[in-house]
Amino acid sequence: MIIRDVRPEDRDDYIGMTMDFYHNTNACDHGIPEEHVQRTFDQALEGSPYMRALILEEDERPVGYFLLAITWSNEAGGLVVWLEELYFRASCRGKGYGRQAMQWVEQEYPQARRYRLEATPANEDAMRLYRRLGYQNLDYLQMIKE
Repeated sequence: MIIRDVRPEDRDDYIGMTMDFYHNTNACDHGIPEEHVQRTFDQALEGSPYMRALILEEDERPVGYFLLAITWSNEAGGLVVWLEELYFRASCRGKGYGRQAMQWVEQEYPQARRYRLEATPANEDAMRLYRRLGYQNLDYLQMIKE
């Protein structure tokens, strides 16, 4: 598997996979408008310092994507890489690519003090992988305001 930054020609694949992630998998418990996905893709192409969108390839064909958010944490004492979204097409799941992608992040951002992610309880396969890789549950709730 090859992991690379998105390119302009990836737009349709990226949007299609992201919409599938939000609307047809148990990885997220709500959908999002396509305009959000397009805005994210555009920000990635512009080189935003706050995020990075990656395409995961098998045999020169996009089979997944990985969305990272970059932030700072006083609590962690430095850089935090949020593993926002990791998606593989159904035909490429169970091949060890998830583990590869997670290891790639740690190699790409060795200066990070913390790697952080969210997962729905229904996404049991992902939860098993994350636990095997050393991720632990936090004992508090996150809150948001839109």
